[in-house]
Amino acid sequence: MAAIKFHNMKRTVNTIFTILIFAILIARILGWFINFDNDVDKTLNRAMFTLIGIAYIVMGFIWDNKLLQFVILTCGVLLIVFNFLESNIMLNIIGIVCILTPMIIARLDKKEKKELV
Repeated sequence: MAAIKFHNMKRTVNTIFTILIFAILIARILGWFINFDNDVDKTLNRAMFTLIGIAYIVMGFIWDNKLLQFVILTCGVLLIVFNFLESNIMLNIIGIVCILTPMIIARLDKKEKKELV
């Protein structure tokens, strides 16, 4: 019974997360055509990077390798924290690395698994 509730909760959270990501994506695209206020743009950026950070935190728990878990979890946390700090060049560079690193790890992990099969 508990497994069914967990599965339903997982599916519900996944659905909510997907809806939020698409809503922010649509809002970002609308922002290109409708000139949103700077506060709205900042809020959309914060929401977008916070959702990416949350996705990376959740993704970090999937890996068995503790080093990969640490790297991906750290990237997720840093993306969330950097949203609320004053922007500068160093934070922007670290933020870009934090966005790309989990994607590269996931891609390399898929290639490695294909080679093993």
